[in-house]
Amino acid sequence: MIEIEEIEHRWNESKRLISLLVLLEYEYPAVLDKVANTKINNETIQELIFYALEFDSRHWAEKAVIWIEADFPINNRICDKLLLISEQKSDSQNLRHRSLKQAKRWQHANAT
Repeated sequence: MIEIEEIEHRWNESKRLISLLVLLEYEYPAVLDKVANTKINNETIQELIFYALEFDSRHWAEKAVIWIEADFPINNRICDKLLLISEQKSDSQNLRHRSLKQAKRWQHANAT
C-alpha cells in the first residue's frame, strides 16, 4: 500500500483527485488519524468519495461504499450519486443494493 506521505506528495503536486484514490485502500475511520497532519482535509475527502463513485473503475466505487458503510458522513450530492448507482444496470447487483441501502439510510436520518 502506498504510504500516506507519498499520497500527500502526489496530491500537493497535482491537486487532482485521482492521486487520492489510493486513500480508499485504507480503512475508514482509521485513515483520518493518518491524514490529520496533512493538507488532505475533510472537504477534499468528501470530494474524493464523490469522485470515486463516478470513476470508471468500479473498484473505487466499491471502496467508497465501504467507507460510507463505515459511517463516512455523506451529503445530498453523494446520496444522489448513490441513488443513481442503484439504478445503473451496468453496476453489479451487490454495488447497486449497497448503494441504495446507504442512500436510504442517509435519507431517513435527514428526513428527506
